[in-house]
Amino acid sequence: MRLQTLTISHVRRAVESYLRAAYPDGAPAAQQRVQDTLKKATRLREVRSLFESPRSQDNVTCRRYTLRLGNRRYPFMKLVIQEYLVEGEYFFSVDTHDELKVTPDMADYDEWLELRRFNAEMKDRIEEAWARVDLPTHTNLRVMMENIAARSLGPCRDGRLLVVDDENDVAHGLAALLRSRGFQVEVAFDGAQVLQRLEEQGSFDLIVLDFSMPVMTGEEVIQRMRRDPRFKDQPVLMATASDIDLSRVPTCAAYLRKPYPRELLLAMVDQLLGCD
Repeated sequence: MRLQTLTISHVRRAVESYLRAAYPDGAPAAQQRVQDTLKKATRLREVRSLFESPRSQDNVTCRRYTLRLGNRRYPFMKLVIQEYLVEGEYFFSVDTHDELKVTPDMADYDEWLELRRFNAEMKDRIEEAWARVDLPTHTNLRVMMENIAARSLGPCRDGRLLVVDDENDVAHGLAALLRSRGFQVEVAFDGAQVLQRLEEQGSFDLIVLDFSMPVMTGEEVIQRMRRDPRFKDQPVLMATASDIDLSRVPTCAAYLRKPYPRELLLAMVDQLLGCD
């Protein structure tokens, strides 16, 4: 969806569907006030005031607008409208805010893992509801990326890549784009699958790894890889939508701030693999 075609009605539908799924017994007062503001709004600037917007000093390449609405068990989940991979095209998604550092030595470790699973299921439920009311989600992004890949075969590259993202549509969209450049690309959707692929197939020329994943985060994947002498030098391009302490993942070859344009991803992959 182009930003010029985004209307107040689109945002109203997105918030209504979100709150219906996130709070089946009724939304709290703060979230109800958001709905009331949207019902009364007559200009998009009134709607935009509800969202956290990119700051000029952030020097972002793709714009991302977030509205924290939470859910009945977790207050930090967000509704996101962001430009991703395709310049000028915006998509609705849910940010589960899974960047919290959770380690097995924590007394409530199992509870945190269960909450991550709950949030991931809630995200899927909300985004499916958006699709039913004709809002563009990452399913639309995948279709768009596959169409772009089919039309834009680039110079033939060589290399085995593993693309990892817990959002299946994003992973498949990225894979289609990279395959159009000649790369051999596999996809994985969680950290456990990454470790299994490495065990079965050995190292890849590059792993494009999402930081925020339920159950096992990108950080945990890195830590487990580096403890294995076979994979201590496995090149990783880490992608994250949030500000993280890079000292937590110091052995990554490079970092990508999400959302990013596809041109930046392709340029970084070429650079890391030494493609001409």
